[in-house]
Amino acid sequence: MQKLLKISQQTLWQIIGKVVFSLATFIILALIARNYGEEGTGVFTLALTYLAIFYLLSDFGFNAHVLRKVKRQNSKVKKEWQKLLGTRILWSGVLIVLAIGLLPFWPFTTPEFAQAVVMGALAIMVTGIFVTCNLIFQSSLRYDLSVLASSLGTVVGLAVFGYLVLSKYPVPILLLAHFSGWLVITVVAVILLRKMVRSLSPIFDIPYTIDLFKKSWPIAATLTINVVYFRADSFLIAYFKSVSEAGVYNVAYSVFQSALVLPTFIMNVYYPMMLKSFKGIKFVALGLLGLASFGTVITLLLSPFVVNILTGGGFFGSAQSLQILSLGFPAYFLSALLMWVLVTKSKYKTLLIIYLIGLLVNLSLNFIFIPQYSFMAASWITVISEYLILVMQTVVLLFERSEDTS
Repeated sequence: MQKLLKISQQTLWQIIGKVVFSLATFIILALIARNYGEEGTGVFTLALTYLAIFYLLSDFGFNAHVLRKVKRQNSKVKKEWQKLLGTRILWSGVLIVLAIGLLPFWPFTTPEFAQAVVMGALAIMVTGIFVTCNLIFQSSLRYDLSVLASSLGTVVGLAVFGYLVLSKYPVPILLLAHFSGWLVITVVAVILLRKMVRSLSPIFDIPYTIDLFKKSWPIAATLTINVVYFRADSFLIAYFKSVSEAGVYNVAYSVFQSALVLPTFIMNVYYPMMLKSFKGIKFVALGLLGLASFGTVITLLLSPFVVNILTGGGFFGSAQSLQILSLGFPAYFLSALLMWVLVTKSKYKTLLIIYLIGLLVNLSLNFIFIPQYSFMAASWITVISEYLILVMQTVVLLFERSEDTS
């Protein structure tokens, strides 16, 4: 009971932060939809989706690996923090170069999209530093500090964004507001961390960095594949159909994605506990399933209202797309739990294979059906792919359990 109480408390802090972030995101989305239309919305959301892949790559699964290692060695995570920070700074610099350098090779790249990515690319560095700060917040179960930093930065970013929109700046310039928000988030997080970490100076230890990459790459590859199969459909819609139709889909997906952070928050808290014991896992699973089912029902009922409030009209098909996507909530919520169960059991390569299969199925179906059915096909394929992932995770864990009992 005490463990569940702690999970609930720390999850609540993250939910508060997400409420602030989601409100800001919805206000931004509404401002874009009403001032720049479907095409402008498409460019902005595609640029953020593209950059989000590099944000995830900057994590590279380092936090999960370090947490697991220090628990096993019964040492303190703070001893690793400076070396991890040095690794993240170097790696983020490489990712910024890649994010910009690869732009000419993507078939969906337009001049406006490329400019938007260039404007927001520096956010890759600051998000990488913030993720490193979160290692301490997570291990210490101090998500209140992480939420404080993210909330302050979100409010600042929203203010800058509102100014740029009201001043009628072009879409690519709006990414500067995105960067400014993340910069404030990271600066505040570092300031809060000063009381918890003896030194904030990064240590650039190349052997440590190489070793970290060698041991973390299966987690990183899994998480990256997960994001690619989540969001590749947006780029395929832009390529096969139009940026405007990608904008219609991304409005629905933005609302859908705001609910997907709930299992992430819960697992952020439960994962350090799970490293010690799987006690209470059935209650966590039931809680996730209950939240997912409730989310599906609410979304099915309120989708038309929510989309209309956000866009002020137009964006035909967004509400139906959101309703379809909501059918996948149970699979997304439960697969988040099973994924970290497999990480705890060091099944890194098994996870990689599962998500690679999911990616191949997802991309194949999208290539076949998006040219004809556009974002409606993408919505159904997203749901089908996640249930496939959940089934494969379940089969692996049941097979392992049967081997243990035999």
